[in-house]
Amino acid sequence: MLYTEAKQYLLDKFREAGLKSNPYTTRKSLEKSLESHVGAVLFERETYVRDGSKKLFQDEQGAQRKRRKVFQRSLTFTVIIGGYSDDQTEALLESFVAALEPGIYVNGNFVPITIDGADWVDRDDSILKAQVAVQIGVTFSGGIYRDTGFAPLSQVEIVDIENEKGEFADGQQNKQAGGSA
Repeated sequence: MLYTEAKQYLLDKFREAGLKSNPYTTRKSLEKSLESHVGAVLFERETYVRDGSKKLFQDEQGAQRKRRKVFQRSLTFTVIIGGYSDDQTEALLESFVAALEPGIYVNGNFVPITIDGADWVDRDDSILKAQVAVQIGVTFSGGIYRDTGFAPLSQVEIVDIENEKGEFADGQQNKQAGGSA
């Protein structure tokens, strides 16, 4: 779900920022474009790194659960904005970046969004028909999760309870804790 939701999020933010045409989603269609005012959201890469972090949470029924992050999953998209002038392109870029939130929720998990930087190119260095273009990397850092419950306590046998002073619940002193009973 992360890929689908991240891509749709960027496309929606493009429209919100004021792009007049539909953004391209493939390099092939972008290269064939004859537009000067252009936008694109292109998938760049996806990485996985094993992770073992855990978080405790309550499910909808109120039961205590444990969520283990099995893998850190990062998706990077290249967002391209092309325009007639530096000012117009920069204004659309600023509007797009300002529309990005710190992150999104995917399946109840918060996914932070970061911008990896910007590369500016002019007409001579670009495959686009635009006079000037900028491309930025936008990374969504999510994960692959596994939810588990806790072992039922009915199967645990309590032998003794010891307090901080080394005394058992029945008032006897713990000889191993240095008591003299």
